[in-house]
Amino acid sequence: MRAIDQSLVDAVWREITAYPPGRAEDEARAFLERQPHVAAFCQVLTKEFDAPVQKAALGLTFLLFKILEASLGTPFPALAQHRIQEAYEATAEWIEQWEGADPRIFLRSVQGGGEFPHPNLVQYLLTVFYGGDPESVDYDQEVKASLFLLLKTLGDALDLGEVEPPSP
Repeated sequence: MRAIDQSLVDAVWREITAYPPGRAEDEARAFLERQPHVAAFCQVLTKEFDAPVQKAALGLTFLLFKILEASLGTPFPALAQHRIQEAYEATAEWIEQWEGADPRIFLRSVQGGGEFPHPNLVQYLLTVFYGGDPESVDYDQEVKASLFLLLKTLGDALDLGEVEPPSP
């Protein structure tokens, strides 16, 4: 098992962006078949947004799992729906503490500090995805918040470690 660090994230990102035409779509389709609860969660969380945002959410989710699978060296089994729900509820509780807070303080808090430890993975993925500074005013705050919520929830669900047994 390889540690998830900045070099692994960057390597997976470079690999995915270098795929020949059609390969990303084929792998994404296979991913969605392996992770139906993850796909459903993405759709529910982004249903109020237009198609490009929904596609971005699925793309970031695909990237997260590709990083995890590169770390493990094998495809990740189906993530159980109740684990996603538990992680979502925990994330919603965590977000409540920020009600009314200055968004800049929130962003600094979730960015963490120091070297690239696991708690910064979500923020780093958003930085890579946005091609630079995710705090830039060029990016819709509601979309960024939804993508953050999506990645944090799935990251927490994955950390819980419970997966569904493979189908017979």
